Amino acid sequence: MKKKLTEKEFKSIYTRVPRACVELVIIQKNKVLLTKRSIYPFKDFWHLPGVGVLFREKINDAIKRAGRKELGVKVIPQKFLGYMESLNDGFRHGVALTFKCKIIENQQPKALEQADEIKFFKKIPKQIVPTHRKFLKTHLKIF
Repeated sequence: MKKKLTEKEFKSIYTRVPRACVELVIIQKNKVLLTKRSIYPFKDFWHLPGVGVLFREKINDAIKRAGRKELGVKVIPQKFLGYMESLNDGFRHGVALTFKCKIIENQQPKALEQADEIKFFKKIPKQIVPTHRKFLKTHLKIF
């Protein structure tokens, strides 16, 4: 596994260049899975699970890592839905490739790493990361 950046390295790099990420859209019974963030930025906001892409990591591997690390499940990408771009907290610039994914092997997702809660939503919650709200409304027909 790749070595994680220190906070100092992270800020040094990502105050100068965008950060590549992958986000997962998992739909079951016409409901989308969201997790409630337990860390800054957007603490206590609902969001799509995802991770930053590591140096020399293939996108497909980042998607699988996001499933394991954020939800404790194995996922496979089904379709590229588009990208989200966010500029927040004065220095972060994220570009997230967003994929519709399927949980395999009948696993139950759970809140891990950066989330306190996990839930499937029929309607977009009020307290959601704004770029995620816009993306879901634009790209999913269930809302």
